[in-house]
Amino acid sequence: MNRLVRLSLLSALFVGATFQFSGCVAIVAGGAAAGSTAYVLGDLQVLAEGTPEQLERAIKLGGQELGLQFINGSGDQTAGKYLFRNAADQKITVSYAVKSPVYYELSIRVGTFGDEEVASRLNQAIQKYL
Repeated sequence: MNRLVRLSLLSALFVGATFQFSGCVAIVAGGAAAGSTAYVLGDLQVLAEGTPEQLERAIKLGGQELGLQFINGSGDQTAGKYLFRNAADQKITVSYAVKSPVYYELSIRVGTFGDEEVASRLNQAIQKYL
């Protein structure tokens, strides 16, 4: 194959990959901006309103409601991370990061690869207390 043909094929591959991946990012970003939840690469991501103190309380009470064992965690005005274990000894991490003065992005990950059903139940429990 001559050099021009290989270069053209390689360019087409990069352009196609760029459009493919940019579409996914746009969908995820659009969902998060609208205040909905998104399940991305094993993490349930949720836009939540509240203060760091309210988030910490809701995260701990939500975990307690589901019978999770609280291991440790803390947070401040910009970010926080909380670790739980469930009855199957899966590690469950709930973290938050500031997105605006009143909105935070919660991220819930269950186990190594994620479990959307368990993460959704925990999110519902957390939302009750916000």
